[in-house]
Amino acid sequence: MGVRWKKYHPACKGKREPGDRYGKVAGGIKCEGKRGKHCPEGVSDCGAWAIEFRDSGGRWVSRIFPEISSKTVALEYLHTIKTDIRRGIFNLPTQKEIPTLSEYGKRYLELYKSAKETTRTSKERAVNVLARYLGDYRLDKVTAFIVEKFRVERREKDLVKDSSINADVAILSSILSMAVKSGILDKNVCKGIKRLKELQSRDRILSGDEIALLLDKLQGKDRLMVLVGLFTGMRLNEVLSLKWQDIDFAKGITTFIQSKTGKIVTIPLSSYLANELINYRAGCQLETDSVFETRKLTKVLLSSYSGHFSLLFKSLGISNFTFHNLRHSFASLHGELGTGTITTKEMLGHSNLDMTLRYSHIGLDSKRQAIDTLTNYITNTKAKILVRNA
Repeated sequence: MGVRWKKYHPACKGKREPGDRYGKVAGGIKCEGKRGKHCPEGVSDCGAWAIEFRDSGGRWVSRIFPEISSKTVALEYLHTIKTDIRRGIFNLPTQKEIPTLSEYGKRYLELYKSAKETTRTSKERAVNVLARYLGDYRLDKVTAFIVEKFRVERREKDLVKDSSINADVAILSSILSMAVKSGILDKNVCKGIKRLKELQSRDRILSGDEIALLLDKLQGKDRLMVLVGLFTGMRLNEVLSLKWQDIDFAKGITTFIQSKTGKIVTIPLSSYLANELINYRAGCQLETDSVFETRKLTKVLLSSYSGHFSLLFKSLGISNFTFHNLRHSFASLHGELGTGTITTKEMLGHSNLDMTLRYSHIGLDSKRQAIDTLTNYITNTKAKILVRNA
């Protein structure tokens, strides 16, 4: 009988020799739940106190109780159990009732009440899907078989892609990990489940003829929003959030906070796009801080804009194309035109930059050259099409 700190993190546990199930564990980190320099980087809530003993029937029992917060409390529990076993009135302290996935999913979402709307919405979507299929299962009854059954039914009934199923299982894994950290579960069954292989599909990008068509047909606000998306690679919500103060016409740059990572990104403005913006501002009847949208950006508003542009592109004969595909076109065209991968990643905001680099213009010259090359390609494409049709 005894108490021990049950470790969850692989770097802390250590390992036995291959094939030796009962040998001494080698390596790992010796601790009793106390945080210190010995802890692997990024590890928190790394374990829980377990009470281990043989019950009155001789069976080996290992139990974790959420209310046990220290070794002292664990030893008190163990002492009570040992005393009860000796007196023949053994009564294991009552464990907390294990909630269903639907019930615990609501607790999980409570953690993201103040998160960004896109993050909160994506998690709510996944939790609703999980509740629809697995909501009545108690957390301890969710097995690897149940998860596999969910994946099959999700694919066959909802006809969704494997990438969507992987996203749902990732949320399920987060929910179960939260239950493990709270002492409700001993393990997360999703940890041993491999992700479904996702087939890579070619991103829809604009052809030269389609670029010329957009430059020739679009007018007003629609035209400028498309140009900003195509010349900067900004997402739809980033374009709609753009303020005039974010644009420095004197330096020829625009700076914005990337919606997905919260990173500050600086993009050079080509003279072509700068002139378009200046002309658009001069034609605006109302002076506002916002370039395109003064209303609060909500999921409904973004969905409305997204649907509007999809229909607009379709009306011009550009099928299966969305506003977000302008970002794909931005990246793909830079690749075709020889822009360095690092420069493209920095403009898209995909690279991991240190905090000090977020506010600097390192690499701005290479970015400016890349933007100029892209501008020449796009504007020359329109000229070539006009000559060809003359």
